[in-house]
Amino acid sequence: MKIIQRKQQKLLLLAVVVVALSVIFVSSQTFRESFGWIVWRTLHSVSIATTLNKTDPALLFAIGNYYFGDGAYNTEKAEKYFKKALALDPILQGVHYQLARVYFIKGYFVRALAEINKEIELYPDFGRSHYVRGLIYGYTGQLADAETEFKAFLVWKPQSWAGNNDLAWIYFQEGKYAEARDAARAGLKIAPTNPWLLNALGVALLNLGEKKEAKDVFTQALDSSNKMNKNDWGSAYPGNNPMVYGQGFSQMKESIEENIRLLSSGDTSSI
Repeated sequence: MKIIQRKQQKLLLLAVVVVALSVIFVSSQTFRESFGWIVWRTLHSVSIATTLNKTDPALLFAIGNYYFGDGAYNTEKAEKYFKKALALDPILQGVHYQLARVYFIKGYFVRALAEINKEIELYPDFGRSHYVRGLIYGYTGQLADAETEFKAFLVWKPQSWAGNNDLAWIYFQEGKYAEARDAARAGLKIAPTNPWLLNALGVALLNLGEKKEAKDVFTQALDSSNKMNKNDWGSAYPGNNPMVYGQGFSQMKESIEENIRLLSSGDTSSI
């Protein structure tokens, strides 16, 4: 309680100082903008920071990022401040990209695609946008387009294990099991004990009829996942709600365990 009271007193004192300084420097827009940033970086007080600095899209973008995992997690607020930033500067780099990610996580795939297309149109050299567009295409069943996007991303960032993993995921859905195997192996050269890649490789091998090797790989995947925790799982899914990390981590392990069980029983029809 005392800690809360001290924080409230600190905020009140700061508010008084802000008002006083604003009166003194009312004609100094630069001062108000700079002080708004100071308030935001030190206290993360949205109301005070935006009162001081109402027209800075970069500040609004920073607030949106804060609510999209940089300090807190609230996709509604993140969307709100990304939109406010775009209203002031519709070509600010990164905002369409982040808004696309918010919409993707919410399952608004049409909106997500529109935003990421805009980001790519404005900033074609930022290759990470192709990764996001690949995810959108993958989740909407546009597999050929998803394959193209993940390949484009890997040209930009060839050392990405996640890019190889998601390319393997697309190949698998397309029935290209040899290509899925090769993509997973390419990723494992970068991250040799990665459980996502090991699981992807195991599924590809299984569908190629290489059951013994598949079981060995699944066992490696389970061993690797047993050395992880939910936060390790969450680090592979930036932008997701930390509240689902535990559930996602458990589901990944259960999937690997089920693959091993089915292989051991000889029933692989559902893998």
